Amino acid sequence: MSRRLALAFALTLAAVLTAAAQQPSSPDVTGAIDRLGNFDYATRMNAARSIRRVPGAQAVAALAEAARGHRDQFVRYRALVLVTSFDDRKTPDLMKSLMRDRNDRVREVAYRWFAAHPEPAMSSALLALLQTEQAEFVRPALISALAALGSDPQVQRALVTEAGRGLDFFRIGVIEALGERRAAYALETVAAAAKLDGPIQDDAVLALGRIGGARSAEVLASISPKGPEVVTSMHAAHCMLGKDCAGSVKTLLESAADPRAGSQPARAAIAALAAIAAKPEPAAITALLSLAQSSTPGIRDAAAIALSAVAVRVHGPMLAWLDALADEAAREAAYTLLRDGFERLEEDFAEEEFFAAARAAYWSASEESPTRTRIAALIDRLEF
Repeated sequence: MSRRLALAFALTLAAVLTAAAQQPSSPDVTGAIDRLGNFDYATRMNAARSIRRVPGAQAVAALAEAARGHRDQFVRYRALVLVTSFDDRKTPDLMKSLMRDRNDRVREVAYRWFAAHPEPAMSSALLALLQTEQAEFVRPALISALAALGSDPQVQRALVTEAGRGLDFFRIGVIEALGERRAAYALETVAAAAKLDGPIQDDAVLALGRIGGARSAEVLASISPKGPEVVTSMHAAHCMLGKDCAGSVKTLLESAADPRAGSQPARAAIAALAAIAAKPEPAAITALLSLAQSSTPGIRDAAAIALSAVAVRVHGPMLAWLDALADEAAREAAYTLLRDGFERLEEDFAEEEFFAAARAAYWSASEESPTRTRIAALIDRLEF
């Protein structure tokens, strides 16, 4: 896209968004909500785009009603996700009312919302739900909501217990959440897991890197890694601890780009780059983008998913990195990679949060600025 066309597009999008934000509107919101459950992907996405551009009060009222009682359970879920992109004061109460809903996806959104918007007063309710929530893909969201309340001693005890028992699948989710929140209170439990051979080890190694400190460095120094996942996780952990991060990024990029390497080592290297990128570390984000040109089967797709995973974890740094790219072709390649990654990521709530961050950055940028032009192009490319 030429600079002139990009500017024209940005101005057009600005007019559309301004009209949606400032002008009265009476679109068929109910019909658009019904289409959120359409089997056709393009129809679903276009319905969501139209709802996002409805004035906030009107959109939230209709979406909240659908989230509570629409006849289509998938529409209920998608409506609740869309509520999160509007800054509405009634959202906390809506989420509280749905934490015990029979729809697994609806409960997951409610928990993820409280992970992103923690309320200390919610700790007792969330701890009680920990005793009853059994859905495999929902429980990790509940754990994340609890980890966001890590200053509560009761929450600390519960999470330390959960990290040390049960199936590896559930323990990994707890350990990952503890690492994300830099939960120093759980360091010894995570350290014990990092010394165990098996699928839990690489996640525990990454968590130690995120928690940081001399004790984490001591534990990592005692580990003799076996297998590509743990080897690459060690590189990422050392980088997070401040030890030769540039060298780790270079090594991991070479491993991921080596056509002679097998798919497992390459994917492990990409996952480690993503962990470093979310530190955040711009050099690792750039490394992921460079893999977009890979001709090795599966590598570009893995890089797209990894770059998108970083975007939904660190909104601000990703938007700043995109804005700072000096090469227009590189920026376009990044937009394409993010679009393809979002289509595969299946993280609707996190993607909606990224869109909200992009929209906020758009409005905070000055009119006709290059930043606003670039964010407008990003919003269009990602079909938000």
